[in-house]
Amino acid sequence: MLTVKEAIEKRRSIRKFKSEPVPSELIDELLEAARLAPSATNRQPWRFHVVTDPDLKKRIFEEATLSQHHVQEAPVIIVCGSELLTFVKGHPLAPPGSEYYGADSENWDDIKAFIADAHMNTAIAIEHMVLMATALGLGTCWVQMIRFGQLAKILGWPRHVVVNTILVVGYPDESPPQRPRLSREEIQL
Repeated sequence: MLTVKEAIEKRRSIRKFKSEPVPSELIDELLEAARLAPSATNRQPWRFHVVTDPDLKKRIFEEATLSQHHVQEAPVIIVCGSELLTFVKGHPLAPPGSEYYGADSENWDDIKAFIADAHMNTAIAIEHMVLMATALGLGTCWVQMIRFGQLAKILGWPRHVVVNTILVVGYPDESPPQRPRLSREEIQL
């Protein structure tokens, strides 16, 4: 398996996949990598829906992805979302000791203020999956050009679980070069 540094250097956004299915054991490893991610005040707001069913993949492609063919062609789609109830003070999904920071109720007007916080934490978990996938010889691509509300509706998600992104996963059928990166001097203020 690759080291973390090697996975970071090798990772690419893959949009062409082999038709070979991804074993469930590897999907389990991706989800475990996400589960182990850090989150602010241990909220762990990430929620994932793994899609391999061709009919559901087709429906997601047609109704929620703005015709991005790599979504339908990837063997696996992982819909990534954020559970906002983890940000409600005293809620069973909120971590112990979280009374000092969070929404005062489950009311949408209270919890929607925490979407950015929840998505930031979920993004960390998603990137854990991306790096694990790379280390396992899989390719991934974050997909943001989606109809978020329509995707949640297709999956039957409640309002308090907000779609963050789609992560497509499969064995790469391309090896794109690294895209240009800013220098270290350019990213340091």
